[in-house]
Amino acid sequence: MNLILNIDIIIWDGDCMDSINTPQDLLKFMDDIKYEWMDKKGNFHTELVPEMFTEYSLMSPEEVLKYKKGVCTDQSEFERDWFKKHNYNFDVMSIQLFRENDAPGHAFLWYEENGKYYWFEHAWGDEAGIHKYNSYEELIDDIKSKFIIQNDIKEYEMSNLVIKQEKEYPYHISYEEMIEIDNKNTKKL
Repeated sequence: MNLILNIDIIIWDGDCMDSINTPQDLLKFMDDIKYEWMDKKGNFHTELVPEMFTEYSLMSPEEVLKYKKGVCTDQSEFERDWFKKHNYNFDVMSIQLFRENDAPGHAFLWYEENGKYYWFEHAWGDEAGIHKYNSYEELIDDIKSKFIIQNDIKEYEMSNLVIKQEKEYPYHISYEEMIEIDNKNTKKL
């Protein structure tokens, strides 16, 4: 497989490009991508450990393609490149619960096509697939419901649950650095 870089997006040439024309093709292509995270030294890990907050390194779409590895944040950036290149109306979002000693979260991509909304999911194993909805609100409510169940979120924790648009961060930064960027760009009232 040959890789040609193009400023903001990846372009695949040859057989690969011919076979990835639809979101369904992309999902099938991503079946080879394993759920692992890269640290600042370039080592890969399967365990989700507290050190991941500071040691994680956001991979570029090219790295996800090269190593065939990435957690939800990396995979969502890989998906963002494909959907951007194919001119879809889409967005990358995240859902996160902030607890005292824990902050489970998930990054995901949704897109719109023919008046319907779709949750494109590869990284969340149990939910992998393309899920169809009649509205954006229905899509968000379903993801939120599944996240609440998976993380055993209690009613009193609901005010700590955040769903937001994920900006395009610089590659090779940690989750800690992403939060610092978010905080710098947030106006205090």
